[in-house]
Amino acid sequence: MPDEYRLTPPRPGPERIDLAAIKTDFEFAIDQISRLHTQLARTALGIIFSTSVISTLLSWWFLAR
Repeated sequence: MPDEYRLTPPRPGPERIDLAAIKTDFEFAIDQISRLHTQLARTALGIIFSTSVISTLLSWWFLAR
Protein backbone atom coordinates (compact mmCIF):
# COMPACT_ATOMS: atom_id res chain seq x y z
CA MET A 1 0.00 0.00 0.00
CA PRO A 2 1.45 3.39 -0.92
CA ASP A 3 2.33 5.80 1.88
CA GLU A 4 -0.19 8.37 0.63
CA TYR A 5 -3.08 6.02 1.54
CA ARG A 6 -1.93 5.06 5.02
CA LEU A 7 -4.65 5.44 7.65
CA THR A 8 -2.37 5.50 10.67
CA PRO A 9 0.07 8.35 11.25
CA PRO A 10 3.74 7.41 11.21
CA ARG A 11 5.16 6.67 14.64
CA PRO A 12 7.86 9.09 15.67
CA GLY A 13 11.25 7.59 16.24
CA PRO A 14 13.08 8.15 19.52
CA GLU A 15 15.17 10.86 17.91
CA ARG A 16 12.03 12.83 16.91
CA ILE A 17 10.45 13.13 20.36
CA ASP A 18 11.02 16.57 21.89
CA LEU A 19 10.86 16.10 25.65
CA ALA A 20 11.42 19.80 26.36
CA ALA A 21 8.32 20.73 24.33
CA ILE A 22 6.25 18.08 26.12
CA LYS A 23 7.45 19.37 29.50
CA THR A 24 6.56 22.93 28.53
CA ASP A 25 3.08 21.84 27.45
CA PHE A 26 2.51 19.98 30.72
CA GLU A 27 3.67 22.97 32.77
CA PHE A 28 1.30 25.23 30.84
CA ALA A 29 -1.63 22.85 31.43
CA ILE A 30 -0.84 22.55 35.15
CA ASP A 31 -0.66 26.34 35.46
CA GLN A 32 -4.04 26.76 33.75
CA ILE A 33 -5.67 24.12 35.98
CA SER A 34 -4.29 25.69 39.15
CA ARG A 35 -5.62 29.10 38.10
CA LEU A 36 -9.03 27.58 37.43
CA HIS A 37 -9.18 26.07 40.92
CA THR A 38 -8.22 29.40 42.50
CA GLN A 39 -10.85 31.28 40.50
CA LEU A 40 -13.56 28.75 41.35
CA ALA A 41 -12.68 28.90 45.06
CA ARG A 42 -12.87 32.71 45.07
CA THR A 43 -16.21 32.65 43.29
CA ALA A 44 -17.65 30.09 45.69
CA LEU A 45 -16.49 32.05 48.74
CA GLY A 46 -17.98 35.23 47.31
CA ILE A 47 -21.33 33.54 46.77
CA ILE A 48 -21.32 32.05 50.28
CA PHE A 49 -20.42 35.38 51.88
CA SER A 50 -23.00 37.34 49.88
CA THR A 51 -25.74 34.84 50.67
CA SER A 52 -24.97 34.92 54.38
CA VAL A 53 -25.02 38.72 54.46
CA ILE A 54 -28.32 38.90 52.57
CA SER A 55 -29.98 36.24 54.72
CA THR A 56 -28.77 37.93 57.92
CA LEU A 57 -30.09 41.33 56.84
CA LEU A 58 -33.43 39.83 55.78
CA SER A 59 -33.74 37.98 59.08
CA TRP A 60 -33.10 41.17 61.05
CA TRP A 61 -35.61 43.03 58.91
CA PHE A 62 -38.33 40.38 59.41
CA LEU A 63 -37.68 40.24 63.17
CA ALA A 64 -37.82 44.04 63.48
CA ARG A 65 -41.28 44.23 61.86
